Amino acid sequence: MSQQDVELVRRLYEGERELAALIQEGRDLGGHPWFELWHPECVLEDLAEAPDRNTYSGREGVARYFRDAYEEVWDWRFTPVEIAECGEGVLAVVDLAGLAKSGVEVTMRLYQVFRVRAGQVAFATGFASRDEAVRTLEAQG
Repeated sequence: MSQQDVELVRRLYEGERELAALIQEGRDLGGHPWFELWHPECVLEDLAEAPDRNTYSGREGVARYFRDAYEEVWDWRFTPVEIAECGEGVLAVVDLAGLAKSGVEVTMRLYQVFRVRAGQVAFATGFASRDEAVRTLEAQG
């Protein structure tokens, strides 16, 4: 892993607000430059502790994941607290806050792990536990 991989993950979070706005406006996400940060054969998994955990494949899967997420909660805010190399990947500690359409506010700290291939994100998932996220990245090696 390298500092370039850390910067790649940082760019994911920097582009999230623009992506959210496009989704909320109902605009097509196809061809948006943010998706070029993802490897064409990437895998994105829901939070490990999610009761009905799903896996999303490829850039179309990533787009579907975010569309679904913004349909359920219309105001997500991902605030990275730390992004660093860890094992064979990148660990992002993220404060997540959202306001559901029902008016319920959601807040939590997530520990997201990323693996990079050919300068693009090839794998991403999240955990509620830092220890579990670190173990996952260390096991990748």
